[in-house]
Amino acid sequence: MEGVDRVDGESISRLLRAWRARVDARTVRELRGTVPPPGRRLSQAHVARLTGVSEGWYRALEAGRRQDFSESFLLRVAQALRLSEAETLTLFLAVCGRRPPELSRVQRELPNGVKALLEQQVSYPAYLSDVGWNIVATNSLMGDWFPWVLRPGANLMRWALLDPEAREQMLDWEDSCARIYLAMLRVAANSDPSNEQLRALVKDILAADADCRRIWAEEHDVVEHRDGHVFRLRLPYHGHTEVRVTTHVLLPIQRPDLRFVFITPLEGWAGV
Repeated sequence: MEGVDRVDGESISRLLRAWRARVDARTVRELRGTVPPPGRRLSQAHVARLTGVSEGWYRALEAGRRQDFSESFLLRVAQALRLSEAETLTLFLAVCGRRPPELSRVQRELPNGVKALLEQQVSYPAYLSDVGWNIVATNSLMGDWFPWVLRPGANLMRWALLDPEAREQMLDWEDSCARIYLAMLRVAANSDPSNEQLRALVKDILAADADCRRIWAEEHDVVEHRDGHVFRLRLPYHGHTEVRVTTHVLLPIQRPDLRFVFITPLEGWAGV
């Protein structure tokens, strides 16, 4: 019954609502520029956007409904709600009965050479991602072109395949984006079947979006990387005019578990 204090998931529901209510949405940098602009209250839709899932999926968590919530999703919720270590521990114990994983070394440490190379790339957007496409670090232009990379727990696949703004900003979304990225996920999931993070990423994306499920069922293509792939973009940074770019993917010898990606205008096109 609503309002009754039961220790069965309803208590974590109240905690989540309280944690969300204390975050002033106007102070969340990743929500600036969204339409309509956020008011003081951080909504469930805001948290869903920040964590890369559907509003219904986040609502199920806040309602205390039992779902197969992944560790990576819960960590993104903790970041979006600005939870302390004790609060994050409480969230994990209440939802999945185990302690949260430690932050990966990739998130804590970057080789000086790799970090310097990224920071010195000032002409074009550049970023580092790990094997699960989590954004590890970016240069300033990447944040200007793609503000989503500044969100807590930013993940390329979750943004490109699940965020509505990706379908507006990446032209010809299904053929030039979704089919390529899902083919990359197919390779990654089969290259390391023991990687729980990758399995959860694939599962979350297919559970959240009907178009991705359809493409996954229709296609059997596999793609290892998108080096040299051409994208047509329409970004607020460029005044919503179309730009054509290509991506370059490098593997730093100091950290082969990372991808160094930079984005340049298509050769012969000077619109950027």
